[in-house]
Amino acid sequence: MKKLLLSTLVFGLFSIQSHAEYVSPSTSISSQAAQYSTMDIDNLIKAAKAGQPAAQFYLGTKYQTGKDVKQDDRQAFAWFKAAADQGLSPAQLNVGRMYADGVGVAKSETLARQYFEKAASHGDNRASFNLAMMEEQKKNYIGAYQWYELSTRDGMLDNKVIAMSEGKKTALAANLTQDQIRLARDRADKWIQAQ
Repeated sequence: MKKLLLSTLVFGLFSIQSHAEYVSPSTSISSQAAQYSTMDIDNLIKAAKAGQPAAQFYLGTKYQTGKDVKQDDRQAFAWFKAAADQGLSPAQLNVGRMYADGVGVAKSETLARQYFEKAASHGDNRASFNLAMMEEQKKNYIGAYQWYELSTRDGMLDNKVIAMSEGKKTALAANLTQDQIRLARDRADKWIQAQ
């Protein structure tokens, strides 16, 4: 899997809903990104406007939570998208979630999938989990199994996601043949090799 320069920027929490919770900054961030977590809002805005993806992500987080600025989902989306379009995986995950839920932007399953796939291509297993949930909701159980399988072995592993994915795979296996499971695993292998 491709490594992100700032892949250790965030952590994700999950809910019982169909998608991962939004990603927020963690305490184990790179030293380059750490400056943005403590930066005053005016300088953070300047850095974000200057095109710094980590600053854009932090500013998006501030708009999403209403910390140091008025809460504004549209602004949060705009800043997350700016960072996502520069390849920041945690921002891609948040943009996917916002498209999936229609928060700060019109709901779009197609665009949600595109951003989840971008984050998954960087090894973010939270994105793979979201893709699996989307496939499961469509009753595409082979596709769901494939993405759950990927979410147990993508590069940026969240242990909570792994545990949930293993449980989901067990439940799905009851409705799939051994050939279907093998097909799903083969697709997962091909996804990894293509990245």
